Amino acid sequence: MKRSVITIAVLGFLLCGCMSMAQRGALDRAYSNYQKGDYEDVLELASRAENYQEPSREMKAEILFLKALALEKLERHEEAQGTFKYLSDKFNDTEYGYRAKEKIK
Repeated sequence: MKRSVITIAVLGFLLCGCMSMAQRGALDRAYSNYQKGDYEDVLELASRAENYQEPSREMKAEILFLKALALEKLERHEEAQGTFKYLSDKFNDTEYGYRAKEKIK
């Protein structure tokens, strides 16, 4: 019985690690697509990164910032500005909140 509990715990930790890697991988691919100009794909991949598991506060801000940049490039300015405003209000203690504030000046 004790061995089963340990096995389940280990599998749980491995799954969490895999989810984290998948989340970071999706975000890295989103950045790569941003550099290529594939802004619709950026939005898709950033959403995937957001949904693998609950991101850390800093990663959530990073994902939202990247989405806002992609929205800007797609000329969806109102959505981009709304996202920048949300970031500057709710994540003002993060690097991305600060950068978002600079974008809405």
